[in-house]
Amino acid sequence: MTLLQHFVLFVSSILFATSELIINVQPNVISAEITAQLVINCSVTNNQVQHLDVIRSLTLSRYNETLKEFVDLITLEAKTLNLSQLVQLHHAQISFGNLYSSLTLHNPTQFDAKVYRCKVEGDKTNAANSSIVAKKEVEYRTNTTALIEEIVRLKIVEKNDQCTLEQKDLTASQQRTKLHFVGSSKVIKELIESLTLTCSLQDLDLNSTVQFMYILHDSSGVIATINKDQPVVTTKQDSNFNTAKGELSDTKSKASFIQVSWSYIKSSESGKYFCGAHVMGPNEVSERLNEMLPIIVSNPTFDDLVKVIPKLLRQADKEKEKILENKQNIYHIKEDINAKQQNIISIKDGLDINSQNINIVKDDLGTSRQNIKSITDNLNVNKQSIASHYEELNTLRHIVDSLKDDLRTNKQKIQSMTDEVNANKDNISQLKENLNSNKQKMKNMTENVNTNIQNIINLNKDVNTSQQSLRKLETDLEIKLANFSAALTSLENKIEKVPPISCRDINSTQDRDIVRLISGLKVMCDTKTDGGGWIILQRRINGKVDFYRGWKEYRDGFGDYNIGEFYLGNENIFKLTSTGQYDLRIDLEYNNKKYFAQYENFKLLSETEKYKLQIGDYSGNAGNDLSYLNNMFFSTFDRDNDISSVYNCAESCSGAWWYTSCHQSNLNGRWGSTSDKGMNWAQLTGYSNSVTFSEMKIRERGKNYFH
Repeated sequence: MTLLQHFVLFVSSILFATSELIINVQPNVISAEITAQLVINCSVTNNQVQHLDVIRSLTLSRYNETLKEFVDLITLEAKTLNLSQLVQLHHAQISFGNLYSSLTLHNPTQFDAKVYRCKVEGDKTNAANSSIVAKKEVEYRTNTTALIEEIVRLKIVEKNDQCTLEQKDLTASQQRTKLHFVGSSKVIKELIESLTLTCSLQDLDLNSTVQFMYILHDSSGVIATINKDQPVVTTKQDSNFNTAKGELSDTKSKASFIQVSWSYIKSSESGKYFCGAHVMGPNEVSERLNEMLPIIVSNPTFDDLVKVIPKLLRQADKEKEKILENKQNIYHIKEDINAKQQNIISIKDGLDINSQNINIVKDDLGTSRQNIKSITDNLNVNKQSIASHYEELNTLRHIVDSLKDDLRTNKQKIQSMTDEVNANKDNISQLKENLNSNKQKMKNMTENVNTNIQNIINLNKDVNTSQQSLRKLETDLEIKLANFSAALTSLENKIEKVPPISCRDINSTQDRDIVRLISGLKVMCDTKTDGGGWIILQRRINGKVDFYRGWKEYRDGFGDYNIGEFYLGNENIFKLTSTGQYDLRIDLEYNNKKYFAQYENFKLLSETEKYKLQIGDYSGNAGNDLSYLNNMFFSTFDRDNDISSVYNCAESCSGAWWYTSCHQSNLNGRWGSTSDKGMNWAQLTGYSNSVTFSEMKIRERGKNYFH
């Protein structure tokens, strides 16, 4: 691929990227000593994500096996670009910008091999506080090969060189004078500039021989090697450099060397490169020499891209020259074909003459046969003559067969030459089309840049207008809030009757009674079950209310008390259970039989803690299918808080619950479903049926509820 093609691909990747949330890890498999750094990139392309109208924050997290949850590492506020580091990281580097953040862990260990999650939070048209996540897993592999031992030794040597800089002895000085490791440049522009690394060994002692030499990258491993028994440079198959060459010399006057070159270089090739040589001296004494060279691959700026255009044009001129050379070669090939065609015509003429001679010989043979019949006395002499003629005839036959074979071979060569000429014509046409296409793309890029500048000017005008509207709206809201506060105060003064504090204060002849508590919360009370006093949190009896809803509706509550199906709301449940100790009771019906499961010390934590579930000891006859979810976060289809690295359990199970990956119970699932998407309680229904009645309720502990 030419430099011009790389440039076009690079610019196209910038201009035509789709809008999405991306998490990228490099590398995705780490090993001790081999992996120099682990880079996790979290970004939003084109400053927007599908299904989100407003982006508020971008958070990078990783999974904690002990806590069974994702722990946030860094959070970037989209509006202010304020970055918060939530966990102290050692040997780490953080960079960020407009809707992207990057975490680099130097010398990663097995502890860093986790599942990493990138989460973007914001609002969309029909729901606030929505989020989208992307996950990637980093694996850890152990390796104890000789290559790792060599890398460890090189790192120890490098560390010792840095720590004992003032105490280098004569041997170290000799090593530096013998082994030279240089690069064409130490700072390279990605995909634009070339790089050449040369490692040479000079001034060897007499009777010393070089056993092998190599060039090694601190993260990619061995790049190229050459040894005494196989004096040919060998390279890794996945290396992207153009050439690799080297030579081992046993003479003092001629240096041994190994050299690799890249026509372009990528950012992943940035890092430390090591050059090493093993020398066998007199008396079979082995000596190891090595040098280190840091190479930095930086991202090209717009000015760099502009500067490279003349180079691309010069390369295009060279391509044109090559095309002209190919045309000359084609012309010479045509001349060769014409000359060979003349030779073939000459051969055909010779064949015609030989055919005539054969016919003459045949006539002579006929005459001879007649003479043989008529002259019987000279039979013996004529027999010898006939034998001689037979031999000549066989020779002529062999000659004819050979000429036929030559003719077939020449026909094949002519066909091959014709195919090559047609192929060269196609290549020339393709090169012309590529040049015209590249010119049009450069023109389109210029037009797009001008259009984007005009869009930015118009956007600034819209922002100023929006700010004025927001200030006026803020003033109106303050006035309305003051009026509402005064009206509310007046209304409270008119209230004479004090509502009940809890369902325990309700005495009713009805099994279910709807009341408004002193807190203002409207609830349905169970006044009979186990002495009454229960506040009902969730109730499903007929499937008339859809329970497949988002985070906001499960937070605030939904449903209809008159229909008899509702969910009280996680925020209300959190406020109730934060005021005391509660028991949770779940009443179920399946196959016309009633069951219940009861748990002590039930509690929901706040929204900031993702409404984490906390429950105590179990009792009942339904089976303990909720303790498995203890300390799990609440998940909806638009807020994935489960621990699965593969699924969004709320979406795949058509519900909203405290999922792990995924569930043993799913009472907010699809009504009447005969799959794991239904209202499952595993020990009753398995994963292929649903319960026909569900009621979740809470009651304060330590109270006498029998009336």
